[in-house]
Amino acid sequence: MCLVSISMTRTQFKIIAQRIFKSENQRVAVEAVIFDGLSSYEAEKRFEVPKGTLSRNVRKYKNEIDYLKTVVAA
Repeated sequence: MCLVSISMTRTQFKIIAQRIFKSENQRVAVEAVIFDGLSSYEAEKRFEVPKGTLSRNVRKYKNEIDYLKTVVAA
């Protein structure tokens, strides 16, 4: 499958998230922001992630996806 032309599935997300996030709460919270449209603030409260952490984690995930797209496109 080519990451450049398709959107990320939840299964693909889980594989990537397991590699880059230590905490299950962080993985679930980032998933809620990416796939369910929760704000970072709401997801931090709902999943008990420390304040400010989730915005950084969402950015980290998006950077990882951008990197993977460049690898696939090379």
